[in-house]
Amino acid sequence: MKPIFLSLCLLVMACSAEAAAPVLSISRVLPASLQFSWSSNFMDWQLKSTTNLSSGNWQAVTQAPVPSGNALVVLFPITNLSSYFRLEQTGGGCVFQAAPSVINSGGSSTLSWCPLGGVTYRVSPGPGVVAGGNLIVSPTVTTVYTLTASNALGVVTNFATVLVNPCGFGSVSNWNATLNFTYALAPSVGAFSFNVSRSAQVTFHLARGTNGPGLFTFDGSSTGTVSVNDREDDSSSGTLITTTIIGTGPLVPLISTFVLSVNCANGTYNFAAIAGVDSTETFISDGMSDSSPTSSIVGQVAVFPRPLPSTGTTLSGSGSFPVAGPFTIPTNDYFTPNGFIANDMWLDGAITDATAGTAAVSWSITPAP
Repeated sequence: MKPIFLSLCLLVMACSAEAAAPVLSISRVLPASLQFSWSSNFMDWQLKSTTNLSSGNWQAVTQAPVPSGNALVVLFPITNLSSYFRLEQTGGGCVFQAAPSVINSGGSSTLSWCPLGGVTYRVSPGPGVVAGGNLIVSPTVTTVYTLTASNALGVVTNFATVLVNPCGFGSVSNWNATLNFTYALAPSVGAFSFNVSRSAQVTFHLARGTNGPGLFTFDGSSTGTVSVNDREDDSSSGTLITTTIIGTGPLVPLISTFVLSVNCANGTYNFAAIAGVDSTETFISDGMSDSSPTSSIVGQVAVFPRPLPSTGTTLSGSGSFPVAGPFTIPTNDYFTPNGFIANDMWLDGAITDATAGTAAVSWSITPAP
């Protein structure tokens, strides 16, 4: 099979007029299909494809998107042709939204959407079934509104948040905290060599904690994938001993955490997160190997206090974070890979904090129902 190429709408001039754009995800579905999906908040976007980028001949795929939870899904058969895909906006940029999204106590906001014939719309909390394409709301605390659209083909759910100041972030009840990071390093020293690779693309669901106001903690519900692929070769004893830890999958709640703190008095937020995964640990020496299941920490991220945004309803950021070893007490944003193979890089003298490099980290934390 020739490679399948994916072209995102954000790279296309025709799509750049809309400030908010959906993220297009792709995965392979056995036996011979590709699954494309994007948020159901973007109902007026269409999946298109071409086999020749220079021709500019983008054609809509014939498969209609099917609602699946909070996503729109298209299954596309795999062929022996190289193909490019993108999402293209077909309407006027209509999504379920609140305007303004931030109000002062006693103020109002207008929820709006694009009604379609034959579809029943429900808004909650609120009146339930609604007619037309807008609704004026006056919440007294920060509220996540749910728009449910249903017809004979299925149900699609969308969300919009109205933040009510002062410090509307402090009255949020639940959050979806998406965390992405990547880190890789392959140092060696003397009889030791290492190859460490960590990555995560996960969303933690956070609920209000019980340890004080403004604290929100991981409640065990998550989506996404984390991955560890570590190797250590040790010949210090005169015999080569190879150890690997390999695992890819969903978060393991038992060793995964996410604690978000919103400080209304200082107007700041900060968080600390640990992502763990089920993995397999293997020892190889003298032609013999022994493997056993284990759970591994893939990475730990800490973001020190940052200002709460004055507009919008999302806490987000990104950066290249310094990587800290097992004996460091950081005083600023940091990433640490953790785990015994990664820690051995410091213990065996292969690296120091100064030579450990950086990890690419990004996050987006939004109010959730």
